[in-house]
Amino acid sequence: MERQSKILIVLLVAFVICMAVFWFQFNNNVSTFMILNETEVAENGSFSGMLTDAYGYGVPNQTVTYHKPGYEMGTIVDAKTDENGEFTIENVEYLPDAGKDNYYGDFTFAGNGKYLGCTYEGNVTVVPK
Repeated sequence: MERQSKILIVLLVAFVICMAVFWFQFNNNVSTFMILNETEVAENGSFSGMLTDAYGYGVPNQTVTYHKPGYEMGTIVDAKTDENGEFTIENVEYLPDAGKDNYYGDFTFAGNGKYLGCTYEGNVTVVPK
């Protein structure tokens, strides 16, 4: 076998290995993070967020859980991301008796076989009209 043929075979094998490693990293245990567009919203208003992967792409059709305003821990609710990884919370509630607990928070994506879970650390405070 010629020297050039051997070099070509080695380069081809190295290319196949590199593509396999890239494919595996892109499709398994991909990190995720959440972005929310507001930190404060008026009663009956709305706000949205986005669940993205480490490559900046939206993560579609996934469930994001969060706490609504209320006493102690509030109420856990689910939101579903659309085909672009975006979710919207509409008609936000303000509870006069909740005091400092008038916020939406603990936004969490549990993860699945392809994506690792993540949590948004901040809150979205609800203010009365």
